Amino acid sequence: MKILLINDNSALPNWGAQATTHCLLRVLWSIPGAETAAIPHEWLTRLHRMVRIPGLRSSSIVRNDALGFAGPIVRRVSTPIDFFPQVADDFDFWADEWLAGRGGPQAAEFLSMARDADIVVYNGENSIYRNTGEGRHGLFLMWIAKTRLQKPTCIVNHTAHLDEVLPVMPAIVKLVYPELDLVAVREPRSLDNLKDHGIRNAVLFPDIVFAHDPDTTDSEPVDRWRREVGLGDDPYFCLSGSGLLMSMARPTWDGEVAELVRALQTLVPRAVLMAKDPWCAGLEEVARRTGAAFFGPEHGFPELWPLLERASFLVTGHFHYAIMGAMVGCPFVPLSVNNHKMQGVCEHLGWHLTEPFDATSLATCRNGIVNEVRRLLDERPEMSSQLAVRSAEMRTEVWGLAERIAELGRGAIRGEGPGPKTTT
Repeated sequence: MKILLINDNSALPNWGAQATTHCLLRVLWSIPGAETAAIPHEWLTRLHRMVRIPGLRSSSIVRNDALGFAGPIVRRVSTPIDFFPQVADDFDFWADEWLAGRGGPQAAEFLSMARDADIVVYNGENSIYRNTGEGRHGLFLMWIAKTRLQKPTCIVNHTAHLDEVLPVMPAIVKLVYPELDLVAVREPRSLDNLKDHGIRNAVLFPDIVFAHDPDTTDSEPVDRWRREVGLGDDPYFCLSGSGLLMSMARPTWDGEVAELVRALQTLVPRAVLMAKDPWCAGLEEVARRTGAAFFGPEHGFPELWPLLERASFLVTGHFHYAIMGAMVGCPFVPLSVNNHKMQGVCEHLGWHLTEPFDATSLATCRNGIVNEVRRLLDERPEMSSQLAVRSAEMRTEVWGLAERIAELGRGAIRGEGPGPKTTT
């Protein structure tokens, strides 16, 4: 079975995004006879320019990221050009252009890959809850694969939060989703959000990272790192940033993140500050000023499971850090992000705290976070067991995604078509 995966996030500087692709590929490769080809996230974000040299009739199309040192000159003799629809009304026009050979430099590549595939799967991580170009582009690829190439199509592992985007994505979703053979969201709130927008063929599967078995992860790299930074066997807690801006250290002020770390150090003295994303890099300076250890971007995402397994608790505004912590029984305090996915995963886990603390106003909620941590420490064995049990259940649930995708692919191979769409 040939599977085309759209939106491979392996190269993104984000542990969670990297883990989703790793785990999704493991699920897809569990299908007997599965072969995968992938379109990376970078492919979906490409921008192009039409270059016209004065005095010449010919023109050429170049990628923005390939201009190099010639960029300033090229921009003076070129204009941006887009071969993807920007609104739902233009989907049919651009599909006709692509199939007629007028879809720009990416069209032929995608159409060849899609025609060669038995099924097309879109990894929805990091795209549908914002009005992003890659989200629009990915949904157009799914729509053209389904409606023009008659391929079974699935969007999986995504957050749908259509109430806080520019009013472009909702209409695109309403056009595309009813055509797809499987629409799998990863939190109950996303399922409700789609229903509110009239989408009835969505189903709920846990985030794909739950498919990983933490017991198979090698803990030696983290054990070695703990020895190198002087943690040894001391108790410690972990803290990360968020997708939102936070109060980091300034030349003449330590910032509210540092004040929160110090408050938490009165309960557990040793701290580990975690940061992979460039916008969280300020945590390294916070770690220096608070005497914390810094667990930085040189580490791979598999190291998070053993790191969090030994932690007393986790404070995080990163969706997948909360998931990874839950999988190894690490109680967590959620911080706000730029959509409802943190609330959604807390609800899906059955966690007692479903409303995150405001990551942008730590001064006003510091005491609340400290009080919550006191509760986590007092009740840690029970809470740890609850998270581990529920995560194991969700691991079983998410592996059911493989069978759903395999069923669609097998039907296509037999020439039976994808069959009826799932409704709820």
